[in-house]
Parts: sequence; structure tokens; C-alpha cells
Amino acid sequence: MERRLVARLDDVATGSHRAHIHESTVSWTVSGRFLRCYRVDSAVEHVTFAQFGSEAVVSLCIFGVDTLAIYYCTGESFIVALPFGVRRVCALQRGLLVQRAAETSFAGSLPTLFSLLGPRSEFKMLGIGRATDLDRTSRQLLLSPTPARIDGAVPVFNDPNVVLLCTASSRCSSAQYLLCWDANVRRHIVYQCLIAEQPDALADSDALSQLSSISQLSASRPRMSRQPSLSVRRTSVVPQLGGSRRKSGFTSAVKNDRRSSMLGRVSFDSPAPNYAADIFREQRQMRAEVVLQLCWSERRQREEQCSDAQLCVVQASTGADVVCVLVGGTVVTLDAAFDEVMRCPAVSMAHVRATRPELDDLLLVDAAGGLLLSLGGCAKPLCLNHRVTGDISRIVYTAGDSAALETNGQPTIALVSTQVRISRLARSLIDSLSFVISRSVITLLWRSVVASLLYADTAHDEMARLSSLLLYGSDQREPATTLPARVKAELRDRAPAVLFAFMLVYEDTALHRYEPPDRVAKLGHLLLQFAATNGQTRTHQALLRIGLVPPADSETTEAPATRQRAVDRDPVIVPSLAKWALSILDADAQPQSFPTLEHIGNLFGITDAEPVFGARDSTKLLNVTANVLWQLALGRDPALVLRQLASDKAPMLLLRQITIDMRWLLCSVIETMQQKCVSSWPTSILTLLGRHDMISNTNETAVCDKNIALRRLDVLANNGNGLTEPKSIVEICDKVLDQHAERKRTWTQSPRAREFSMLVFNRDLRLEEAERLLDLSAPTYTTTALDGADTADDPDRTKSQYLGLLARRVLALPLGQSLLRYSSRQLNPQDALPIDLPVVAAQFRGNKAESTWTSDTDVSWPLFHSGVAAALSVERDQLRREHPSWVLLNWPTEPADSPQDDPNAMKEFDAALASHAGFLLGVGLLPRDLETSDKYDTSEQRRNISGPLSNMPPWQTFKYLSKRHGLTSIALLLGCACAHRGTMNSSVSKILSLHIPNLLPPGSSELMLLSYGTQAAAMLGLGLLFMQSQNRRMVEVMLHELESAEEVRSGSRLDGVDPAESTAECYSLASGFSLGLVVLGCGLSTKTLADLRLLDTLSSVINGGRSGAAPASRIAKDGAELEAFASLNISSSGLSNVGAVAAIGLAFLGTNYRLAAQRLAAPSPLQQLRTADPFMLLWKTLMQLLIMLDHIQPTSAWIESTVPQACVVSAANTLAPDLYRIRIHVVAAACFALALKFAGTEDPQAHSIIIEFFDELELAANRPALDYESSLTRAAAQSCLDIVCVSAALVHAGSGDIATMKRLRALHGVNAHRSYGNHMASHMALGILFLGGGARFTISRSIQSIALLLIALFPRFPQHYTDNCEHLQAWRHLWALCVVPRCLVVRDVSTGQMCRDAVVSLVDSANDKQATSIVPPVPFPEIDSVRTIRVSAPGYMVLSLDVSPGSHTRDLVSRRRVLYLQPQTSAPMQGVAALSQYTEWLTSTQTRVNVLCTQLMQPHPINDVVDASAVHAIRRLRICVLAMHSPFVARNSCVDGWAEEAYLAWLKVRMSVVALARRDETRRLLVRYWTGSQQPNTRTNAERAFYATIALLYSVLDLPAPSDAMKLTQQVPISQLIEHVLDTCFL
Repeated sequence: MERRLVARLDDVATGSHRAHIHESTVSWTVSGRFLRCYRVDSAVEHVTFAQFGSEAVVSLCIFGVDTLAIYYCTGESFIVALPFGVRRVCALQRGLLVQRAAETSFAGSLPTLFSLLGPRSEFKMLGIGRATDLDRTSRQLLLSPTPARIDGAVPVFNDPNVVLLCTASSRCSSAQYLLCWDANVRRHIVYQCLIAEQPDALADSDALSQLSSISQLSASRPRMSRQPSLSVRRTSVVPQLGGSRRKSGFTSAVKNDRRSSMLGRVSFDSPAPNYAADIFREQRQMRAEVVLQLCWSERRQREEQCSDAQLCVVQASTGADVVCVLVGGTVVTLDAAFDEVMRCPAVSMAHVRATRPELDDLLLVDAAGGLLLSLGGCAKPLCLNHRVTGDISRIVYTAGDSAALETNGQPTIALVSTQVRISRLARSLIDSLSFVISRSVITLLWRSVVASLLYADTAHDEMARLSSLLLYGSDQREPATTLPARVKAELRDRAPAVLFAFMLVYEDTALHRYEPPDRVAKLGHLLLQFAATNGQTRTHQALLRIGLVPPADSETTEAPATRQRAVDRDPVIVPSLAKWALSILDADAQPQSFPTLEHIGNLFGITDAEPVFGARDSTKLLNVTANVLWQLALGRDPALVLRQLASDKAPMLLLRQITIDMRWLLCSVIETMQQKCVSSWPTSILTLLGRHDMISNTNETAVCDKNIALRRLDVLANNGNGLTEPKSIVEICDKVLDQHAERKRTWTQSPRAREFSMLVFNRDLRLEEAERLLDLSAPTYTTTALDGADTADDPDRTKSQYLGLLARRVLALPLGQSLLRYSSRQLNPQDALPIDLPVVAAQFRGNKAESTWTSDTDVSWPLFHSGVAAALSVERDQLRREHPSWVLLNWPTEPADSPQDDPNAMKEFDAALASHAGFLLGVGLLPRDLETSDKYDTSEQRRNISGPLSNMPPWQTFKYLSKRHGLTSIALLLGCACAHRGTMNSSVSKILSLHIPNLLPPGSSELMLLSYGTQAAAMLGLGLLFMQSQNRRMVEVMLHELESAEEVRSGSRLDGVDPAESTAECYSLASGFSLGLVVLGCGLSTKTLADLRLLDTLSSVINGGRSGAAPASRIAKDGAELEAFASLNISSSGLSNVGAVAAIGLAFLGTNYRLAAQRLAAPSPLQQLRTADPFMLLWKTLMQLLIMLDHIQPTSAWIESTVPQACVVSAANTLAPDLYRIRIHVVAAACFALALKFAGTEDPQAHSIIIEFFDELELAANRPALDYESSLTRAAAQSCLDIVCVSAALVHAGSGDIATMKRLRALHGVNAHRSYGNHMASHMALGILFLGGGARFTISRSIQSIALLLIALFPRFPQHYTDNCEHLQAWRHLWALCVVPRCLVVRDVSTGQMCRDAVVSLVDSANDKQATSIVPPVPFPEIDSVRTIRVSAPGYMVLSLDVSPGSHTRDLVSRRRVLYLQPQTSAPMQGVAALSQYTEWLTSTQTRVNVLCTQLMQPHPINDVVDASAVHAIRRLRICVLAMHSPFVARNSCVDGWAEEAYLAWLKVRMSVVALARRDETRRLLVRYWTGSQQPNTRTNAERAFYATIALLYSVLDLPAPSDAMKLTQQVPISQLIEHVLDTCFL
């Protein structure tokens, strides 16, 4: 089998893509280079290239019998199951168009055309619409099952007689067209294809919204049989269809899933007579992604389909699309209204870029084998046979301006260039005429110009041909080209307007730096000859006066004898930039705006002209320069001065094209605006000015992501090679440090984290010590055996006991490490994220080998915490912009063998699955420090910074949930809720509701068998999702769950083997937390929930009853004993007490509502106090204090005021053990509340008080337990010590306080009395103290953060690894939602490095003169009363930001806490305009003027005496000198230098010209010019020198016009007038 070409795509960005197939192998090449090769196991039906989404990444689509393989050039691949047989495939601009294979039955009821707009999208049916449908603003078109419309919907395309032939797309617009053959009417038909809803690149945008719509579609269709659904499988880079996968590959198949699309659950190939009725029987809103509209149909019927039918889209001169259809040897072109424009015989056609780089022209091959070119498909084709040899049979393909042609009798393909070389100047002249003459005439003129320039060899020949055409209507060359009579007549009738347009092009050309001077002179000759030929004598004189040089005798072309000279009918209107600029810069003048091409219609009364595509850019330099000078003259808003220049796509490139004089003037204005600009100016102007610091400080997405180049940290050197026995404590410590230094790290800090570490902790090793203490894999070196153990009798048992105790500490390390390494690792999106797992290993005395801990204990939760720590270590700003596919990249490799064959591999996979579950949760824990409201950014920007879980597609979500892995479900539910917290997203709420049995239909919960851990995660997720929304439905659900908690105690149906298992207490606590989050801090303003009486209802639940009175059945059952017990204000043994207390505390958090606080008060009677649960007293006291948040004071007196009177310590008495336990619990609650209020503030009073009680509790926890009471007291003290150590760290969060660290380091040892939860608390405290590596982050003190910290640091820590009885361990990581930057930092916007010498001044809003200066980095100050922030630093520009209350900048600075400065060395004019270049130009101008004056003084000037550029240079030099006085020009050393040089150069030039003017011969020339005795005959050198002298005098001296001079001569003699003018001429 031969290798054959099966697909082709020419992409401008990536090159020419080709796909070849040989046997069962498909190869992919790009621009002749091999890219990839794919081996296909099944038969290949179709192969095509496609581009999906807005990113336009090229992909290769291989259609098999029942699958579609999509391979991206980046290596990513997808496998999509086909729900039907494929007949034809065509590529759209962003997607695929697929035609279903024809069937023998039910042909009229099934859709035939489908669209696929993304590899993760579904196949959607096409609709047939009208123009009114396509013009809908929303484009949310509904599908109707029949051709008749139902409720305004569009009918489905279901005609099986229509065969899809090909598609064509426009290069300049989003228009797409289809060419089809209708076998029923036997005609070819063209449809316009419009995408109604354009998805994202991979259908990931609003993925959960798609999930919502999918669930709606599949909710109620019970009669439809379930068929295999659409399968989407993401594979690896391995180029095999259905082959092996790489290690981190991922396979997803949404088989037999109700939540897949409707098309996926129905097989189109299966005989289903009621298919259409089943689909459309119910009123379902099915939205169309692609809609077709009939555009054109053949006039006559045909017997059969044409095999050579082609379709392409080109553009007319105006840029409008022209659809070209080749059918039956005839090309038909259609305009924008789909009316036929031209018919031409041809056998092949293609679009090609021949005349304009922005537009396509039509390339044809006629029946005789000739090559033709039709400009825009609207004009008569031009012959290109001189560029090819032989007869052409067809056009194989086109690429840019080249075409591959197949010639008759030749086995090879010839590559021919079809480009017509037209210079910028020639194109500008023709484009300017589109503002003057009508649209039909400009088309004829453009064709004649192209036909003539097609044979131009040089630039001189091009200009000569164009001049002859415009002047005489014929180019007078071989082959000759003649303008049509209509064009000649219109050019003659509108000669003044034509000359005006040409003059504007001339002024623009004179401003081009790289335009050759001879071409500028040729254009001046054209203007003079055009004015003379059309009889515009006064205009001709005006042109000569402004410096245009007439041609020499040899260059003058005689007009044809048949040419008639027009009369001078119009006033003189000659636009001159120099003359206009001098007039507006005069202080006494009345400035008027400079005319442009758009003004021609109003000036000359032209109404039928239509500018061609890109015509407004013909005089871009002129428009920009004139606009800047106009704004300078008016003294308008500085932002308006540079608005037009900033609106250009490449303003700096535009500046480099302008001549040095005007460029220096513009750059001087830019430099001035750079110092005076404000942050409220548009981004385009700030970018032009180079103020990237203001853009970064006011824009969410323009954050500096540059890597910081820092020197690496010095590590301790390891001098010892062997292991020696340490003899002293000093040697032991040194050896531990050496082992830590030589151990290879599995992670590296990001430059930002290292920068802070080096700055803050550069004088000690506290950070290194914290890293050592929280290291997961470092072995423990011990020199003593376990206390009380007989090491001589059983050393192995001693080691095992020690390793078991060590495991408690090591397995609790990931929670502390997640805090320490928070947002401190740079991510490589191409690789999977490495996860450090805890290693329990020890090295005992006298043994060089390490002993590791092995046990059958389930450690899934520690592994889960390790995954969370790995995800949280990634830089948050980088993680926000990651694609959901990166999450799949981290999916663990499933074992190939069964669990029975390789149990170790299955165990490793379970461990990897647990860590990946934690990774999922960590990905969703993104704080909102970069998210904004809809007012300041678009939905696309919010989607880009919301994180991978926010954009996760529905099939990926169901893939994770279908695993039925408890930890994965918990992580995904919590992660999605955290990513969408507070948004009330309906799709996420449905996913969470599916995991709450009481929200499911009756009977469905038994089928799901959900663990309490999963239910608790889903319940808390609802609270996060509806945070502070006061949603009534959610409040009722959560309140019902609290009230019915007692009823579900005996309903446990789970075996407890699942590590995600929990208890009803945990679910009840989750319900209380969720209820509190929904009404967080809104307890006094819940007007819509007033009838629920939340406070009374929750108080009743706490007291053991239900809402209102207790049920009669319970009263009868328990009798008076229960009633008496319920009246006590103490905790009962009910499940819902802790949750109800949490709900009250969060609902009234910070409201200072005393009545709610009193409901949680401790009982007063001593008997009730002694019988109360100490933990419930702690929990109630904590909630009571948080309700009265404003009353919390950092004093010892306030702490003692919270303790019950019976538990107050005094010198006279000693508390009983039970009262002492109550006391320490209440004090721990008070310390925790104090820490939550002063979190991250480093308040010395609050910290000293907490440290005082920390030492007291540490002493109590270390006392020996001699009896039962002392053991209870010791356990209670240890539990309270956990709370207090976390409280001490909270106050100094991120500061690395050494006093707190010393105490936490003492708790790090291995102790038989410290449980897994005790170690967890101390490790989390140490991590909080060095949050993010220290100094970078701290804890927020907002109401939301206090609530989330309360959940994460719930004051009852687990006792063992799988303990989730009362609190789910996954909730311990919610602290990540409360992290904010700690310090105010000033950075370099170009490098990202910290500016150490910056000074920030905070200007008070009350008094502008009162400012507070700080030197960053410092803890972020309060800016409530600050109105302006000014930042200054040596070598940087001064930054001033308006941070008025309510401004977006204030909100952004408060959340991001970073200010960016712009270096002064990065001035925008650097490299664009240098002073040396300007000085060189001044010298050149002086030299040319002196030479010209010298030659004009000679009696017989030589032939080349006239230098037009010298006259133009003098005028622009005068403009620069006048503009120097503008207030917008900078006043610095650089600008003062060029202004002084310019003024001195102007004085020298003026002296030279004045010396020329004082000659008697010059005076006689001036008198002759004023009196009009000189005729406009410019053929002789003497006459040309005469007009050169006049132009030179007028460029320097303020001479009157001839008409004004003649009026003045009536009062004074002309000789005296000349003397007066020469003596009184001023600047």
C-alpha cells in the first residue's frame, strides 16, 4: 500500500501540517519535518486536522469505526466514543462537523449533522435557522424536533438527502460556510454556519454549569433504555490508538452513567422507532451550538453531484467576505448579501494572498490551463500565465502567497508565487482614493493598478507606471494598461479632492524614516503634475511654496493630445503639517484640527465613497503626529495627548518609523507624561509610558511573575565521612545537623520564599531548626533506650515500642509541614507533583543501620495529610492558573496485576490513592486574595485565577466519584466547595446534595451506602458553598439534621473498615458548622429566617429537646427525670449538642448579642458545675466569648473574669481536682478566643498572657500521675495544652517568634503520654509560627477566617490515626482559606526583586500634609484612614496610588499587600530616540541648508541644486523649537540639552536664510513672485531654482501670501514692505 496524503492544514502560526497514512500508521509532519507517528489498530475511516477552543492548538483527528482519537501537537490526546457511524467529516474554525452515516429506516426522524466543539464536549445536533435567529443577542438557540417551530425554537437538521461536501472559513471573520448536495432537489446548496455558543479551549469553562445542564437533561427519562454512553478518555503521549499509557496517564470512561449527555445514552445505529418521540416528548430545553442558514442554491437542476465542487472564501477590497462556489466548471461569487457578483468559467480555484497581506484573492484555473487572479472575487480576472510554464490542470493547495500547481504531462508539482509586489506608498495612494471616488470605481481602479504593477520590475518602474495611470489614464508601458472611462471621468471631476488625499499621503510619507528620499521626491512630482494637468494653477503655486520641488526636464512627461485641461474651479486647500503646526503652536492663533482622510467627504461634498479595508492606516504616522501636536496646543488632559498613539497595536514600532525630529518630540512628551501620569489612566497609555508599576498595582492579572535571582542559601558543611559514636550533647546536636544537611531534599523553596528567609532569619538558624523538626523523612537518632524497659532481655521489643511511639509523632508531621511549606514551591506543569510521605525510622545507639516501623495499622489519613501538604506547598498564584488536566497528571498508576497476585502493589496503590486524595483537597484550598467582583474583571479572567477544581469538567468529577473511594470523595467534595465558597453554585450544590441521604429520594440512600465521613464532608461543603447567604432551604435542612441527630445514632449500617468512616457525632458537628456558616455573623439580621427562631430552636436542641416542647412520647418514656435533666444548663449526652453550640456561636459571631451569649453561659450552682462535661464547658465558653468578640481584652483580669467563681484560684484555698480541670478548660477557651481575635497581630500583651498559661499547663501536664484523679488532671492539662500552644502560635503567626518556638520544641520529643493528636497540635502550632517559611504570610482576622479557623483548629484532636469520631481530620486544613500576606512589600516590576531602600508614605485622608513613613517589608499597616500611598526609592520612579475608601486599588492593595515600582532606567524612549541621533540630524539640517543657500546664490544654479528635504527639515526644526515651550515637554537635563541644541541650530539656519533674503537678486525674485509675473513653468533649472528660493524663504520667514502682499503694497511701496518683513521677522 502506497503512502498517501489524507489531511492538510496551513496554519499561519505553526506552519503547514500534513497527515499521511501507510497501511496502519498515520504520520504527522509540520512544514516538512516529522512530528509524530500513530499506529491504528482498527480501520481508519476519516482523518482531518482541527482546532478546538480559543487557543487554536492544532490537533489531528483520526476516525475509526466506533472511536475518535484526537491528538494535540503538544502531546495531549483524547479518545472519544462515537455514538453513530460517520459518513463525512469537515473541520470548522474551532471544532468539527460530522455527518451521520445514512440508514435505511427512520431516515427522516434522526438528526444527520452534528458538531463537536471540544474533545471533552458532546456531539450536538445542528439547527436550521433564519437571519432573525442568527441575529439574537444571546444566541441561546433551542432545538425543535420537527421542521415546524415549537415555542420559537429552531428545527433540527435531519434531512438524509443532503450530503456534506466541504466547508470554508473566512480568514478575516468568524464566518463559516458549508457546501452540500441535495439529492432531493438535485442542486448544490451553500449554508452559512454560525456557532451559537463557543466553548472554551477544552470545554472546561463553566464545567460545573454544564454538569447542571446535563443532569437536567437526564433527570426524568425513565422510559429510555440505557445504552453505552459517550466515552472520553485522556491518554498519554504514546502514539498508539488504544495502546499503552505512560506512568501518569489517565483513563476516563463515563460508561452507563445517567449524568452523561442524552446523545451518549442513545445509540443512533440501534433501531428505536420511538427515538424522536422519546427525545422531544417532554419539554426539554436543548440548546444548539451550531445553526445553519441557507445562503445560495443552484439555478438549474443536475443529474448528479459534481465531483469537482469546491468552496472558498475571499475578501473584497472593503474587507467583506465573498463566497466563491465552483460547480460544473463555473465559479459563482456571492457578496455579503449572498447576491451573485460574478460568473467565470474555471476548473479549479483556491484563495491566495496576492495583493494585500490581510485579505485573500481568488486564484483560478480556466479550461485552457491558464492561471487567473480575481481581486477579491469581484473583478475580471487577471492573467498570470507569464509566471507559469505549461498548461495547468488544477491547484493542489495554497500557502500564503504561493500556490502548488499540477501541470499537464508533468509528474511533479510546481510551486508558483502569486504575489503582486506593491509598495506601501503605492497602496497608500490607492487606498486614499477610496475616500474620494465611489466603491465601484475604486474596484476598477484597483484592478487596473494591479494589472499594470504586475509587470513592474523596480520601484522606479512602479512609481512611473502609477504616475502615468493617475495623470494620463495609461501607463505607457508594455503591456499597456488603460484606465476605464468611468475611472478617468471621476478622477477628473474630483481632481481637487484627489489632490487633497494625495497631499495627505505625501505628508505621511515625509514622516517615514525609512522611506527613500527619491520616492518622496517622485511623489512630490506627481502632485505638481497632477495639479498642472488638471488646471489647478493656484494649488500648483501653493504646492511650490510649501517646498515641493518640480521635476527636471528629463523627468517631465507630456500629456496626451486628447487630454483636456480642467478649469481652476476650487479654492486652494493644501494640507501642510508644518504650516498647520506653526499656526496652532502660536499663542495668539485660533487652533483648528488638522484635516484627515475622513474629512474629505465633508470638505468636498462626496457621499458615495466607501473606504477600503485598512485605508484609514494609510496616513497613520501623520494622524498620530498631528493629534499629539493638537492636544499639546489645546493643553488638554495629558491622557488625551497619547491616546491615539497608545491605541495602536505596536506604538513603539510606530515611533521607530517616524523621522528623528518628530520622534524626539513625541518621546519627550512621553517622558513627561511618564512622570505625571496617574493610575486611573487607561492601560494602553500606561503601557506606552512604560509605567508597568501602575498597571501591576491596579490590575488583578498583571502581576509580576518574574523569577527572582538570588544567591543560594549556605548550608552546613559535613566534614565527617563515617559514623562515630557521639559522646556529649554537643556532638549529638552537631551530628543531627550534619545528617540533616547531607540528606538530599525532595523540594526546594521558591525564590520568593528564600528571599524572605534570607531577609528575616539571616542571623540565626530558627527556620532551619523548624524545617528539621517537621521533616518527614529524616531518621531519628536516639542514644537512650525506652524508659522502664529491659533492653538486655528483649531489645527488639524495646525498639518496636519506641518506633510505635515515634510513629505518633512522625505521622502527625504532615499537618505542620503543610503550614511551614505553604506556597513555597515552584511548579512544573509538565510533571507530576512529588509527594513526600512520612518515614518512621530511627537509628539506635550502637547500631549503624536504621530501623523502620512496620505495622498493619491503617495510615491512610497521615498519607492524606501528606498529599494536602504537597498541594499546599505549590505557589498559590501559579496554582490558580493551572488547567484541570494537570490534576489528572498526578493520578497514581494502577497496578497491572490483580490484588491476589501482587498484594504489595495493591497496598502501594492504596497509599498513593490516599495521598492523591489529599492532593485534590489541597488544590481546592485557594484563598481569595486575588479574586475580585464582576465590577473589575471579566468572567474569563476570574476563570483563569480560580484554580483547577473550579474549572474541572463534569466527566472528570464523576470519574473521581465513581471510584467510590472514601478519602477521594471527601477531598473532592470539600475541594469543590472551597473553590466555590460563597457562590451558591447550583452544580456543586447538587453534587454535595447527592451525598446527603436526607436530601435524596426515599430508598436511594440505601443504595449509595455513604460513610458518615463522606456525609459530614458534603454537609460542611454546603455550608462553605452557601457561606453568609442566609439561604432558607439550606438552613432548614441543616436545622433538621441537628434535630434528628439522636434518631440516627442506632442507624449505623457501616462496618468501620473504611478510613473515611466516622460517627454520627461528626455528622452532627458538620451540620452545626454548616448552619453557622450559612448565617455567619447574621444572627441579628436574619429577617427572612425570623419565623424559624434559630436561637430558641438551637437552645432547645442543646438542652436535649426538639423545637418547641418536647415530644409526648419521650416525656412519657423518660418521665420527670428527663424533664429535670433538660432544665439543667449543662451538656447532655446527645449527639447534637456540640453542633448546636457551634451553630449559635457562628450565627452570632462578633455581633455582641448578650442574649445569645447568655444561652451558652456556664451553670452557676456548684453541683451542676461539677457534673458538667469539661469539654462542653470549654466549647460553650469559647462560643460565648466569640459572640462578644469586641469585649475580649488582652489582660489577665479579663481571663479571670471568664472563669466561674467557684474555680477562681486564690492564695487562701486550693481547688479540688474536678474544679481545677474545669478551670483549665475555661482558661484554654479564653486563650483560644484571645488568639483568634489577635491572630497575626503579634500583640505583646495577648502573647504574654497566653505564654503564662502555657507554662502553667505544661507544668500540670508533666506532673506524675499518682492516682486516678491525678491521671485525669494530667490528661485534661495535656488536652488544654494543645489548645494553648496553638493559641500562642496564632498571635505570632508567620513571625517565627523564638520564645514560642522554644516551648514548642520542648513538646517535640517522643513521650509515651503524648498521643497522635497531641503531636498534631504542637506540629500545627510550629507550622503556624513559621507559616509559609516565615515572614511571608499570616492569618486573617475577618469573621470568615475566625469561623474557618474554629473548624480547622477544633479543640479536640484525634487520639489515633483513624480517629474521626467527633471531628473529620480533613477539616484540619481549612486554615489555608484564612492565609493572607503578612508584610507590605515593595518589588521591582521588571525583575520581581524586593526593593530594600523603598520608603512608603501613608497620607491621611483628614490631613493631606500628615503622612506616616514606613520602610518595607513591615507587617501590613492599617489603611482605614489612608487616602494616598506614595512610594519612593533610589533609582525608581515615584509611585502615587489613590486608595480612597471604596476604590478598587485600595481593595487590591489590602489583599495582595505588594507594591510595584518602575526602574528609572526603563524609560520608554530608551532605544527609540537617542540624543546623539537628534544632534546628528541637527548638524545634517544645518549643512544642507547652508549648501542650498550657497548654491542658490550662484548666478547659474546647477541641475541638482534643489533639495526638498532641506525645506521640510527647516519646517520641522521650527516646530520642535516652538514645542519646546509646551508645558507637556519635560524639564530635565536631557530635554534641556536637546532643546538648547535645537534652538542654536535654528538660529544658525535662520541666519543663513536671512543672508540669502537680503541679496538684491532674492528681493527681485520675491517681488516677481508677489506680483505674479512668474508663470508656473518649471522645466528650466532657473525656474526651479526660483521656486526653491521662494519655498526656502517661506519656511523660515513669516512672509505674507502673494494676495496679502499685494494688498499691503497699496499702502506702502513694495521695496519698503520687503525691508520691513526682513527686519521684523520673528520666530
